[in-house]
Amino acid sequence: MSGNRLSFSSRSWSGIFGQGILSTRIKSKRVLFLFRFVFFFGLFYLLWYFFSPVYNQILAPVSEQIIKLTETEDRPVTTSFEAVGKKILVYNIASRNSPAVRVKGNGVHFDMVFLLALIWAVPNINLKRRVRILLWGLGIIFLLHLIKIFVFVKYCYCMLLVSGDVPYCTPIQKEIYRYASCFIEVVVNQISSVLIWGLLYVPYWWKVRRPPSIVHH
Repeated sequence: MSGNRLSFSSRSWSGIFGQGILSTRIKSKRVLFLFRFVFFFGLFYLLWYFFSPVYNQILAPVSEQIIKLTETEDRPVTTSFEAVGKKILVYNIASRNSPAVRVKGNGVHFDMVFLLALIWAVPNINLKRRVRILLWGLGIIFLLHLIKIFVFVKYCYCMLLVSGDVPYCTPIQKEIYRYASCFIEVVVNQISSVLIWGLLYVPYWWKVRRPPSIVHH
């Protein structure tokens, strides 16, 4: 009886000790992640602030081609996209009598700062794997930025091009673009970077080894 009690007590204390080590490791990883995130967020914010005009130079011509592909030859609307500093100006047939559509860079691709900071904040990840995840993340968020610009420009066209015999879009299309634009602004801009990061990184992260189980004979 006493031997059994002693054995049971030893196993209990070893389990408690193992859980304590596990809890300490999790807390230390979270603290390290937080410090790394703050550091890399500041770093990538500075890079984004100075290099966002260059990124707009990439987004503008690609977005222009996508928009023009959706327009018919008998009724062209878009004249050109022009990256000007932190904005993208969209010239169209309505621009003769009104200012060009302005696409603000911070409303389109500021989420890239969060994504890059999250990717580099995760500790203890192989560099090759981190770079591979980084490339996948940049590719996905680039496509997302093109979608944002497409929806915003289309919604602006629906609002601006309302005169004439045939309006630019039907009332249903206008509502679809309006709700899509609101959804992007309220939801997508807030959580897109976290979702992309989670889908790419969570399988490799927070895999904590459990204390080895005790084999009883």
